[in-house]
Amino acid sequence: MTSLWDYARRELDIWADSSSSKAHFWIRDDDAVETSTNLKRLSDVATRHETKIGLAVIPGEITTGLQEYLAESVHQFYPMCHGWKHINHNLGKKPAEFGPDRPIASMIEDAEVALRSFRQFFGSSQPIFVPPFNRITPALVSALPQVGFAGVSLMPSYFERKLLQLSSRMQWRGIVRMPEFKDGHRIDVHLDIIDWKARTAQSVEVVSDCLVQQLRGRRLGLLKSDAPIGILTHHLVHDEPVWHALESLLDFLRSHASVEFIDVGQWIDGYAADQRRVACRQATQGG
Repeated sequence: MTSLWDYARRELDIWADSSSSKAHFWIRDDDAVETSTNLKRLSDVATRHETKIGLAVIPGEITTGLQEYLAESVHQFYPMCHGWKHINHNLGKKPAEFGPDRPIASMIEDAEVALRSFRQFFGSSQPIFVPPFNRITPALVSALPQVGFAGVSLMPSYFERKLLQLSSRMQWRGIVRMPEFKDGHRIDVHLDIIDWKARTAQSVEVVSDCLVQQLRGRRLGLLKSDAPIGILTHHLVHDEPVWHALESLLDFLRSHASVEFIDVGQWIDGYAADQRRVACRQATQGG
């Protein structure tokens, strides 16, 4: 029987035959402020599929109840800093809390306040910044390491998505490569399981096509092969079709031997350690 995941499975099979490493995946869920039935259901998903979810928490709105819940759910969730208060400052335009219309000094100040609040709740030594509405001005991205953030989690830009679509379709091996990210560590999300116009689940065909592009881009060298592929969820707005779509995607990925889910906390710690070793080696050679 033909499966809607066959297209993606064939690409994973090619990946397995052509690479000694596994394809890395992770999950990021946005907009957490308090405990809820949906959050507990998401925790069950994490437990069932043996993965830790990066939970983007809004530090200016978080409740002590959520703090206590996450302290008991360290195997299911890794807290991430979701802006400051998730306020749209771009009225009349595409929403953004840290968009280009705000003075950079104001955005840095909000990011600093957000980090202090986040650390009071979670004490993370490697905090990752997740911009609300998945939009952020490049000027603030460059400033985040100085503020104290160890990394940033974004969505690929329109240019990145189009280049990936084209190079994946044309099978350009080694001809094109995405520019290297210079402003700290970056761990993105790529597969949004929600169709925001319809306010329900994205079709399997759309998710599968995006999955194939991400896998093929890594296999062909457009992206680093070990760059994790991120799945984006929003537990507060999940209807039953969205829950079903998430379970279906995770069941499919977990069934393939070339797939591995990362612990985002361990990933950022390991990435930071690798960068320190590189810097130390360069300093020694330079001396």
